[in-house]
Amino acid sequence: MAGTGRAPASTPGLALRPLRAADLPVVLAIQRAAYGDGYQESAAVLGRKLALAPQACWMAHRGDDALGYVFAHPWDAAGAPPLHVALAALPAGADRGFVHDLAVSPAARGLGVAAALFGRVRDWSRAAGHVGMRLVALGDAVPFWTRLGFSALPSDLPAAYGDGACLMERPLAEGQR
Repeated sequence: MAGTGRAPASTPGLALRPLRAADLPVVLAIQRAAYGDGYQESAAVLGRKLALAPQACWMAHRGDDALGYVFAHPWDAAGAPPLHVALAALPAGADRGFVHDLAVSPAARGLGVAAALFGRVRDWSRAAGHVGMRLVALGDAVPFWTRLGFSALPSDLPAAYGDGACLMERPLAEGQR
């Protein structure tokens, strides 16, 4: 999948492209449809993540239809970044990829969009030489991330992540999923 811009053959017509600032209104619409209002972040917060790590942010689409997106950026071993806050800078010792947000339009669920987006971010993180990847999974997403090789870490997450949120990590050694 790396370098092709295409998802696996099981999702015909699905393509991935770098996310652009002009995509933020569509991202916000997908985010609201996927999570409701409780986790809606502002265009400014997401735009800052895009500005800090454009090579780690992707849009999934089929033709002109946006189906999902992912925002990721380098991070370190210090827990999780705050939610709803624009990052001033990335940590100097960033040795992990952090999947800040991966969301799929409800109408596109089951089409392999999330797996394709994660695969692209995993490839970016591996190419960047990261030792692993981190994310905060909402309670209902923990089984999905577990299937992709993530394990729960003990942590005190900021309250904005909500009840049931879980800090998770996976290694990026060669040969691992």
